[in-house]
Amino acid sequence: MAELVGRSGTSAATIRFYLTAGLLPPPVRAASNRFLYDERHVEVVRLVRLLRERRGLSLESIGRVLPELLPDLVGRPTGGNFRADMWGEVLARGAGLSSSTRDRLVDEGTTLFSHRGYAEVTVDDVCRATDIAKGSFYRYFGSKEELFLAVAGAVAGRVADAFSCVATGTGLGPEKSVGVLATAMSPHLAVVLDLTSLAAQRRPGYAIALRSLTASVGDAVRAALASDCADEVVARAVFEAVRRVVTGMPDPTSPQLKAVALPT
Repeated sequence: MAELVGRSGTSAATIRFYLTAGLLPPPVRAASNRFLYDERHVEVVRLVRLLRERRGLSLESIGRVLPELLPDLVGRPTGGNFRADMWGEVLARGAGLSSSTRDRLVDEGTTLFSHRGYAEVTVDDVCRATDIAKGSFYRYFGSKEELFLAVAGAVAGRVADAFSCVATGTGLGPEKSVGVLATAMSPHLAVVLDLTSLAAQRRPGYAIALRSLTASVGDAVRAALASDCADEVVARAVFEAVRRVVTGMPDPTSPQLKAVALPT
């Protein structure tokens, strides 16, 4: 596992989550507490992260397209047959259709869901914002729900990037990191809260998307703090972001950190 973590650039917790979600081939059990991984696992972990970060696909969607994208890699006992020059092709196939149009839908969807919330946004709203016909929308997403899950993946990447650009290498520590992460999360708080609410209602796919979002943000926190308190920081940051809305309190982050532009 340690070698897989190092080669894929992904935390052990995220890799175990991918295994639980059925996205990775099962490892070989070498002993009661020892499992062996191979090149397949390195490649698939990298691909899942690429589809999450570059295409904004939900883990549920990735689970559907992986067998088509990697039929040989997933089924072989050893890897090495997935060449570096295939990444671009895989991204295009994973998106299914024009990446620029799909990206616009996710970008505009992110803006609308972040500002107005899930319930107040319609497919017509997204189509008007992207200037595409409603029929064209359904070539890329089967429903508003499917778009929202893709937006949740995009928000995870944006929040993680916004936090990392401020916190990495600054030695903030857990306490100040809570405020920085709350600031990074605030522009997309409606998406985080809606995702949490829908997951609590046991709507299919939402619990997986929520775990994926928190895992991605948690990875950024772990990388910045090099500590085991990432899950606590993420949970406290959500409450801090909500507290600021409820109380109308100004952002308590230091002026130096406020000066760093956070992506929205």
